[in-house]
Amino acid sequence: MKTKIILGALLFLLVVAVAWLGWTGYRAATQARLALADLRQLQALTLVGNPSADALPALRDSLANLETHLAATQRIARPFLGLAPLLGWLPEIGPTVRAAPQLLAMGIELAGGGRQALDALMPVVDLLGQRGQGELLARALPLIAAARPELAAADTRMARAEALAAELRGPLHPELAPQLARLRRLLPLARAGLKGAQVAPSLLGMIGPRTYLVLAQNSDELRPTGGFISGVGHVRLDNGRVTEIKLGDSYAVDNFEQPHPEPPSALRELMGADLLLLRDSNWSPDFPTSALVARALYAQDRGIDTDGAIALDMEAVRLLVEAMGSLQIPGTSQQITGENTIAALKQAWESPPTTLSTVQEATTSNWWEKRKDFMGIMVAAAMAKLQSGDLNPSALAKAFYEMLDGRHLQMAIDDPDIAALLAERRWDGALQPSGKGDYLAVVDTNFGYNKANAAVQPQIAYRVAPDGTGLSATLTLTYTHTARPPAPGTPCDRTPRYGDSYDELAARCYWDYLRVYAPAGSEMVAAEGLERAKTDRGEGNTTVFSGEFVLKPGESHEVVLRYRLPNSVAAAPYRLFVRKQAGGAAPPLHVQAGACLWQTDLGRDREFECESVR
Repeated sequence: MKTKIILGALLFLLVVAVAWLGWTGYRAATQARLALADLRQLQALTLVGNPSADALPALRDSLANLETHLAATQRIARPFLGLAPLLGWLPEIGPTVRAAPQLLAMGIELAGGGRQALDALMPVVDLLGQRGQGELLARALPLIAAARPELAAADTRMARAEALAAELRGPLHPELAPQLARLRRLLPLARAGLKGAQVAPSLLGMIGPRTYLVLAQNSDELRPTGGFISGVGHVRLDNGRVTEIKLGDSYAVDNFEQPHPEPPSALRELMGADLLLLRDSNWSPDFPTSALVARALYAQDRGIDTDGAIALDMEAVRLLVEAMGSLQIPGTSQQITGENTIAALKQAWESPPTTLSTVQEATTSNWWEKRKDFMGIMVAAAMAKLQSGDLNPSALAKAFYEMLDGRHLQMAIDDPDIAALLAERRWDGALQPSGKGDYLAVVDTNFGYNKANAAVQPQIAYRVAPDGTGLSATLTLTYTHTARPPAPGTPCDRTPRYGDSYDELAARCYWDYLRVYAPAGSEMVAAEGLERAKTDRGEGNTTVFSGEFVLKPGESHEVVLRYRLPNSVAAAPYRLFVRKQAGGAAPPLHVQAGACLWQTDLGRDREFECESVR
């Protein structure tokens, strides 16, 4: 009798336990389904290319709901989650089940961090609805400064999510794996945005007035930091207000009553420069280094000290105009859009709006003095539109990211917090070799006094293979000049002169001074396709191989460099960082390391890892 009672009690407890587990599982599944619906709502909101400020409240609510439902799922499913690490043996779904606790915790931190960031910035979002009242940026800056503690807390949650994502080990479910890879790419960007918002008040002059040197670079005449410095000026900011902005011809900056330093030896040899002038100050591909030189020359020649330097090329201008929708040029009916920006810049160079003269009359008119006036007119129009707030903040943020990540916009700022953020994201234009793996930076310099880079298309192929006890690299660079070939027998002429049009300047021979930066200790084995090839110690922890070549329109030229990598570059695992040159487009990039192959482009910096090249 007693045994039956005990068995009955155990059976009853078992039934209760099974019922409780079933009920708990049902409740957890219900919350999980609600979380899935929230996630789909979020995807619908963020699938829009550039969601407007009006969509941000709905985005915030969806994040809050997702955080609530994920937290409820975690709390209810705790008994099951405790067993998850023991279930990695399950066929097909084992790794995903084992990772369930980390996935849930990561989702909660992501949703909570996003919701907290939007909560902090909602007063700024509300302000965006008050467009047309002037000085929007100046009114937004105190709100952004007040949000700094909440933004820091949101970044802390994002940091925890980033750490949890790094701990996850696959192979996860096929539907989860690509999402996790995308998340790992986007999380650092989200954190950079949060940090950027925290330092924005200092950058924009809330702590004290700030003056920044502005360098407008023409990437059609490629130079180490992005292009020939065509325009120079400065912008002064005080509490988010632009109190002064000037941008003019780089030639007008020079004050020859001041002593100028000697130019780098290569600049003297290739271009006959006797003095280092501001327009040639970007000879180093390391932008922080070149920025210091440019700022010193600007202070000397113009008497204006600056708190940093900002460089942008024509693609940065195009992206900015595209994000703004359009620019109305004052005093004209001309509308500049993302589609016609480059054409408008070329047309204004050929026929400046401030004179009736054209480039065809360069030697008999004031065209030369007026050819760059349009830059200042466009900058003034852009700043006026930015100040008004009549724009889509999501589109603007996306444009600035593309500018910075594609190295079309570079910033070297004195403020240590801003400098740290820029360096962390490689947005300061520094060479930054890590010293922990292989490194490749191809730097072209057009020394032909023309715009040939508009017509030259480069390709990069890099191969690494074992060589005895170490590794050897073979770099093949192919340059194709797409302009129409000249008449047979026409020689290349490097005499500085203006032609009848901008396109005529692009159709000339390409004179290139090539520098290739490799890990320090690399040793040249052979160089083909280069004149005066040599090896030097490069900036930072690098070795630099250099030389020159000339390419005629309608032809192709191949440069092949073979060199031994230092023993510090490990064969297993092999890691490679390829740096994009500022101002360049997105040349095709082919990398082979042992059996590992990658085919991509160099529209931004690239990193590769191969388990072994042995």
